[in-house]
Amino acid sequence: MNSLKFKVKSLKLKTFTRYSEKGVALMMVLWILVLLSIVAMNFSFSTRWSTASTRNLKEETMAYYLCMRGYQEAINYLVSDKDPVVDLLDNEGNLRIDNETSPVTGKKTTTEGEIDIRITDEDSKLNINYAGDRLEKLFEYVGMPTGTARELIDSILDWIDRDNKHHLSGAEDEYYEELDNPYKAKNNFFDVPEELLLVKGMRPEYMTGSDEIKAIGPLITTFGKRGDIIGAININTVSKEVMELLGLTPPAIETILKQRESGGFKTIPLTFRIIQLTKTNSSYFRIEVVAHVHGSNRASRIISVVNRTPTDKGFKIRTVYWKENAEGYRG
Repeated sequence: MNSLKFKVKSLKLKTFTRYSEKGVALMMVLWILVLLSIVAMNFSFSTRWSTASTRNLKEETMAYYLCMRGYQEAINYLVSDKDPVVDLLDNEGNLRIDNETSPVTGKKTTTEGEIDIRITDEDSKLNINYAGDRLEKLFEYVGMPTGTARELIDSILDWIDRDNKHHLSGAEDEYYEELDNPYKAKNNFFDVPEELLLVKGMRPEYMTGSDEIKAIGPLITTFGKRGDIIGAININTVSKEVMELLGLTPPAIETILKQRESGGFKTIPLTFRIIQLTKTNSSYFRIEVVAHVHGSNRASRIISVVNRTPTDKGFKIRTVYWKENAEGYRG
């Protein structure tokens, strides 16, 4: 009897051991399957990420070269000027180098994608490096509060002048060196308009405009050299807004705009010369090109400012500012 019980217990033990081994084997198989699934998912994700990265790089590269194509088209337009005496704006706000050559600005579709070209005359704006007392008129025109305007004017003058003595509401090194990211006052001319954001009191919304004030950015420039007349502005391309801040009356503005319909001024009446409208052609142009490839959400943007100088063989182009970047596109 005892022998029989022993055999039964031995059989149960063997059966339990057999089932235990199968359970362990099953768990191992399940864990291996889990690990393989994780590896497979990681591989799949890595493959998709790599494919997406390759596609984005390809689309960004195509958009960049499409953008460069538009930029070169803008350069070719500027050097094909048949009338170097006059550069003007047409009724739609497009820059025209003469009356015969059609402007290249605007959107155009190619087999590869879409290109948007804008050319702006920097000589049509108020040069803040030479603005002097016109800074007060600028801030008054955009609706800047008096106290804020005074602080900005003093700070701009301190930024430009060569000494370390600050105006009443201005700032020199001691102010800028106490900031979280310290720097020194430049004590020289502004190189680009965006440099204004380094000046005490200046805010980004002042440049782009807000519900309270008009945008300063489209009205100002830093490009151009000191000529016979400081801060000369092209009478044929100056905007209505800049003419208003210069103090022109509505009839005078209408006269200038009307003259553009017949080819613009080739000589400037004295009444306009005394308010800085002393040029009929331009030397500095801002070129902005945005391009994207069909079926892509990636775009390329180029912003450049070039100096155009007449020579015996035509024009010489010199790049004085360049910025490029890839960005998302919303159609």
